[in-house]
Amino acid sequence: MASKSKKSPETKRNCEKNTENVDEIYRIVYPNITILPGKRTDPQVILKGCIAAASCNASISGYTKVHTGLPSHTTSLKFLHRLNMEEMVQNASRMLVNAGKDVIRKGQKYAFAIDKTQDPYYGKHDDEPDTYTVGGKTKDSTNHFFTYLTMSIIDQGRHLTLFSIPWRKGMKNLEAIQQCIELIDQLGLKIRCLCLDREFYDGEIFQYLQETHIPHIVPAKKSGKPLKAMLKGRSSKTFNYTLNKGSKNPVDLVITDCVVYLKGKNEKHGIVHHAFVVFGISSSPRNIREIYRHRFAIESTYRLRNTTRPKTSTKDPKIRFFYALISFIIQNLWVSHKWKRCAKKQQGPKVIEEERLQLAHFAMIIQSESTNWFVLKGIDDIAIT
Repeated sequence: MASKSKKSPETKRNCEKNTENVDEIYRIVYPNITILPGKRTDPQVILKGCIAAASCNASISGYTKVHTGLPSHTTSLKFLHRLNMEEMVQNASRMLVNAGKDVIRKGQKYAFAIDKTQDPYYGKHDDEPDTYTVGGKTKDSTNHFFTYLTMSIIDQGRHLTLFSIPWRKGMKNLEAIQQCIELIDQLGLKIRCLCLDREFYDGEIFQYLQETHIPHIVPAKKSGKPLKAMLKGRSSKTFNYTLNKGSKNPVDLVITDCVVYLKGKNEKHGIVHHAFVVFGISSSPRNIREIYRHRFAIESTYRLRNTTRPKTSTKDPKIRFFYALISFIIQNLWVSHKWKRCAKKQQGPKVIEEERLQLAHFAMIIQSESTNWFVLKGIDDIAIT
């Protein structure tokens, strides 16, 4: 008769109820965001409920309908409407950095990207100077959005969001960039390259970046006859150009023009000129284009944000920003786990096996841990007869 096999320590550990990831997110958020207590409701439950809803990309309303342990969605939203926007903006970077603190090292150089992401806004909008509903190009059947400016590290394997603020009408791009640079200095990090979107193609911004000796790459706006005349030909080149020539504040720029032959790609032929404003980086036009391509890592953080964020139709900017922060914190913690636990054992540079831990897998782990507080309702719990 075969003897019963004993469970290995690994099996025993896996059988135990583990809530380390939910607890870690909770420890990051709770000291920095005030959720006022109620007579019968613990704010800790509300926060953990938001983390659980984010992990399965559900709304608070939908999550409370199928799980026990949370108050009704109207009660939950009543608590979230009391959030303090100024407090969240002030402490956002502290939470984001804490979630990815094991990935970055003081004194090291990194590539950064600054960009904006938009969530469609449907409904009546006001024209107040400081409103959080900002107009823009029509997208998703609306031309008003909740907009967030973010700054991320875009080095391979280190895609961390370190800065995020809700964009208000009347805010200036230069002021936001200065806040990002101040945070980088406070963290003791160095800038190898700062990649900006074409929206930041502005003389004041270029002058500030040059005066502070920050290496940067920004796509050039192909406007004006002199610049258009220079962006012709069939070979890549680098040339000097004066922006706002003839004005009170002209700015001298170095523009790199990388010529790409389409060769039938996507059924297109001919050549395309990719022009960039370059400062503090000495490289060939083709390498400049390759460096800038890493900026699209920040675009991937936006797509992933939509998979680990509670769904909502609320028009309250405080709740919208709070949900965005929860999503970015989950992402940063996911990157931290990959950096610590999914690196190949080899000599030389650290290489992360990206496929070993997907964000969807990590979200499922958080969702599983959340069942310690919020149990899925059975048929008997919801049956009438």
